[in-house]
Amino acid sequence: MKNFSSFSKLKKKILQKNSNVAVIGLGYVGLPLAVSFAISGFKVFGLDNDSKKITKLQKGENVISSIENSFLKKAQRSNLICSKDFNLLSKSDVIIICVPTPIYIKKKTPMMEHIKVVIDQMGKYSLQDKLIILECTTYPGTTEEYLLPLFNKQKLIVGKNVFLGYSPEREDPGNKFYSVLKKNIPKIVSGMTNKCLGLTNKIYSFISKKTFKVSNIKTAEFTKLLENIYRSVNIGLVNEMKTISDKFEIDIYETIKAAKTKPFGYQAFYPGPGVGGHCIPVDPYFLTWKAKQYGIDTRFIKLAGEINEGRPVQIINYLLKYFDGTKLSNLKCLVLGLAYKKNSDDVRMSPAIKILRGIKKNITKNIYVYDPNVPKENIIFSSYNHINIKKISKKKLNKIDFILILVNHDGINYKFIQKNSKIIFDTRNSFNFKKNNIIQI
Repeated sequence: MKNFSSFSKLKKKILQKNSNVAVIGLGYVGLPLAVSFAISGFKVFGLDNDSKKITKLQKGENVISSIENSFLKKAQRSNLICSKDFNLLSKSDVIIICVPTPIYIKKKTPMMEHIKVVIDQMGKYSLQDKLIILECTTYPGTTEEYLLPLFNKQKLIVGKNVFLGYSPEREDPGNKFYSVLKKNIPKIVSGMTNKCLGLTNKIYSFISKKTFKVSNIKTAEFTKLLENIYRSVNIGLVNEMKTISDKFEIDIYETIKAAKTKPFGYQAFYPGPGVGGHCIPVDPYFLTWKAKQYGIDTRFIKLAGEINEGRPVQIINYLLKYFDGTKLSNLKCLVLGLAYKKNSDDVRMSPAIKILRGIKKNITKNIYVYDPNVPKENIIFSSYNHINIKKISKKKLNKIDFILILVNHDGINYKFIQKNSKIIFDTRNSFNFKKNNIIQI
């Protein structure tokens, strides 16, 4: 009876919004999640080890462009407390882990240090009667592999006096239509037992209009990988089709537009300078690494990754060939976009950074950069000349030898750029018209 009361007590607290929610990791996943729970009426402890980030948030300063200031202020006025004090875990009923899970770039193996640090922090406090949820994207088996030993150490029984769930994050920084703050991203939910699943489903039902239950945690972990590997494979396909279409002198974008008229069996993906962020360049290798332990060689998945990772080199080689015979060091270059995707400030694993380094090493050091979303204090800007494209004169723009568009953020006057530029290399199909000084690569 006592064990059942542990479940029913926590369930009641969640339903009445009397449960304290701790979100560990206030990045692109954790901060929107913390804000959403706070706005929904829960008391939220947003925890992060980054002192600068916490100081800014405590002052009411935003640290992520994808969260509107009004949402952040509303959350802080009501129920959101941002802190480095992990002692707040002892006052929490629900703990959601949202820390990064990157890979070692050369080895292509999971880097689990962030999760290990969190586990060590959590181990300092009793987890009895709490619901622990992992949101990190990772390989199947991670949630149980890392958290069950912690529960065993505290002599807790999952489903009786501690509860374990997994719900993969589905954040898309810069997406104007879907976000956890709009409550319109369906949440996949799972739990180690039926009671764990029930509690996980209840808590997420407050921040999502739709939840989808799966039978076990490994399935939920695998689902997240499928979603992003699907994107990786299709982006790799269309990037390869772009290379082929160029040889045939076919406009790949016209081809995609035509293919989209088919009402079934086709979904449009578009070529670009490569893939970035924390998902597509990372997630396929989680599965590749884990599958190898089962004797499975994920050839198709690895090939897509190789194609996407090769795009920055392709672009550099194209520019070298185009300017063959020119004294490259004299060229002035303007790069538009540093983030990995449109309308985002996220530069993690951005192909734009790789291309910038390639230009600096192989073409010219006379590089100007502009990205309206990436904060000016970002260390990337210290390596290049910053220019405000919105304030640039026609005369100065015309002195730039070539412009390279790597991210076509909204709010930029591309027509003005086209009219006053010598040559534009566009990797994002930024123009809805064709001109002689626009080259798609």
